[in-house]
Amino acid sequence: MLLVLACGVAVAGCGGDDEGAPIPTATATALNAELDGVQARLDQGSAGACRDVLEGPREPNKERAQELIDSIPDDVDSDVRSALQESFDRLWELVEQDCDDKAQEESQQPEETTPTETTPPETTPTETTPPETTPTETTPPSEEELPPEGDGDNGGGVPGNGNGNGNGLGNGGGVSPGDGE
Repeated sequence: MLLVLACGVAVAGCGGDDEGAPIPTATATALNAELDGVQARLDQGSAGACRDVLEGPREPNKERAQELIDSIPDDVDSDVRSALQESFDRLWELVEQDCDDKAQEESQQPEETTPTETTPPETTPTETTPPETTPTETTPPSEEELPPEGDGDNGGGVPGNGNGNGNGLGNGGGVSPGDGE
C-alpha cells in the first residue's frame, strides 16, 4: 500500500511534462520519510502506535504530511498536487481502518498473564523409628502364691475358677479330703 504511494511521490517529484514544475526534491524526500514513519508505526502492531500516525502527541504523520503537501509551490502541476492529496487521503482512510481493526482485536483478546510457576516446597523425609520395646520378664509365682496340691479332682484347698468353658460361672467348690470326715 505504501510502496505504491511512495512511487507516486517519486514520479510526481520528477515532473516530466511541460505543464508545471516538479515537486521540490526536499518535499518529495520529506513525504517519503513520512511514508516510512507510517509504515514503521503500522509494523509495530499496536492500536496505540497506529493511532499515532493520525493523531499522535509527537507530530503525527498525517499532520506533517499535510503540511508538506500544502507547502508545494503553486507552479507545480495542479493534477500532480491533486493526485498526491487524494493518495494521502486514501492512505489515512486505510490507516484508520487498520487502527480500528487493531483496537477491536486488542479488546477481544484476553489479557495475557504470565503463568506463575509453583514449585512445591522441599520436604525432608522424617525417619520413623519404632519405639523401643523392653521385653517384660515373667517370673514364676513363688511357693507362697501357688495353690496347694490336691489329688487332681479339684478337691485341693483353692476353689476352681469356673467350669472349664471360660465363662466363669462354675462354683468350683470341690470337697477336700479333710473336710468331709
